[in-house]
Amino acid sequence: MKNLKKLLLVITLCFPMVSSANCEKWINHLLEKYHSSRDSDNAVCKIWPADKSKTIVVLPIPNEIEGTIYYDLDVLLVDTQSGELIAHKWEQDAFYSDAVELTDFEIDTAHYQLNNESRAFGVRANFRNYSRIFPFSEQIINLYVQKNEKLNLVVNKLVLKNDGGELDDNCIAEFHSKNAALLLGKNTTNNYKDLIISYNEQKQIGKLNKKGKCVEEVTKSIKRKYTLHYNGVEYPLPEPLHSSL
Repeated sequence: MKNLKKLLLVITLCFPMVSSANCEKWINHLLEKYHSSRDSDNAVCKIWPADKSKTIVVLPIPNEIEGTIYYDLDVLLVDTQSGELIAHKWEQDAFYSDAVELTDFEIDTAHYQLNNESRAFGVRANFRNYSRIFPFSEQIINLYVQKNEKLNLVVNKLVLKNDGGELDDNCIAEFHSKNAALLLGKNTTNNYKDLIISYNEQKQIGKLNKKGKCVEEVTKSIKRKYTLHYNGVEYPLPEPLHSSL
């Protein structure tokens, strides 16, 4: 089943967000300088295409408690040439990973120009489980804006993709998928552009037809649109857009 295969794969991203080999030298340097007693899991970095004098570094730092891994997250903006810290944002217990595993982080440098002076960048986190019967995957995004020596978290755990379902050995299945596009609106609130979130939601079933062939059928397809307004600190998320992970 085509969509079942999609459910069982790690999420494919919309934008090229791979680590840059030219910046990886700063990962160990920053860990040693600011987190000398701890290791990092799935650290990534990327030279910012909008300003190549700056490099974005994401240091997820795990702490396991009774089988659950809690991740502190240090997101840093450093000088590309020297590795000196420009700004950062530290979040304790930012994510956790258990039956639904946090698999990796990606850096998103799409054109999030919120006003003439402020351009955001994103950090995407990918989650999945490995259940054949109850497959699940989710991708969320945080958006950060530099303000002097701080990175302000203006979007926190916005769900971009969510796939899940229930399947058995005889093709019988029910599953759902949600995919979002994150766009800049034309209007401004508190000097930041509104964010437009367009969701495409589908519910599908798998079944055997009269010939005994496994087929898919879309039972529900809905498109939703949300507008997020900056309140001076962040873009508050309505409940359907906020991840619980």
